[in-house]
Amino acid sequence: MKKLRALLPVLFGIVVLLSSCDKIEPPYYYMQFDEDVTVEFPPLDESKVYRKLYMEEFTGHRCVNCPAGHEVIEQLKNQYGDTLVVVGIHYGTLAKPQSSGLYTYDFRTAEGNTLGEYFNIDAIPSAIINRGYELGGWQRDEWANVLRNQSREVSAALQLINEYDPELQTVKANVKVTALKRSNVPYNLILFLIEDGVVKPQKNGTENIEDYVHNHVLRATFNQQPMGMQLNGGAVLEPGSSCVYASTLDMSNTDWVPGNCSVVAVLYDYELHEVLQAETLPVISR
Repeated sequence: MKKLRALLPVLFGIVVLLSSCDKIEPPYYYMQFDEDVTVEFPPLDESKVYRKLYMEEFTGHRCVNCPAGHEVIEQLKNQYGDTLVVVGIHYGTLAKPQSSGLYTYDFRTAEGNTLGEYFNIDAIPSAIINRGYELGGWQRDEWANVLRNQSREVSAALQLINEYDPELQTVKANVKVTALKRSNVPYNLILFLIEDGVVKPQKNGTENIEDYVHNHVLRATFNQQPMGMQLNGGAVLEPGSSCVYASTLDMSNTDWVPGNCSVVAVLYDYELHEVLQAETLPVISR
């Protein structure tokens, strides 16, 4: 793979690739991408690899109907277990913080705004499933049926090893991608950081729940590419071949709780708008 050694500052107050320029408040974070992989991945047992489903839920803390969407997500996660990977994206007018009162916290991210714009999300709660393009996203009464109709054919495997440094408060995500079937296009890899157990206010109908627990909250994208970056120098991986990738995220200037955070790796076919595989692993082993 081509090496792109760089330390890039990402300023949340600058939103790129958007038609609007809403200010996103700190935290600021730093990432170093495309690093050497120094961990050893265990042998891959292809017979135990299954295709996981991937879901991006668009939500907002001032959205009165979003808690009902959160309940549907929990039901689906109970149904699918670890075969369903969810990233929660706070996006749109109802995700904007207020200058005073209960809703001053800013859950939004520049990458989440980019995705919301790309998928034309105009009402929440809504979701994009396996990155299959749906104008405005699917509504919550459609989620179960869309998931049910997703292909479970396995074409690739993802292995993920996280290295957390408690002194520096950095997490290095190491990923191994193994092709199990031939693909005619290069793979794109996306690395997200999400956090569970974020206790902040949430509207629910006419009620304001001050100690609401927000889960799978998108916090950052390791490689600053919410659509992914090409692996293997843009070359197609032959069946049985692998490539590895590593990226480090500095969490020290944030209010994120490392023990509540997980890395999400997504293997994406950008040309077909299809997620081929997804994997998630806690930042700190439990």
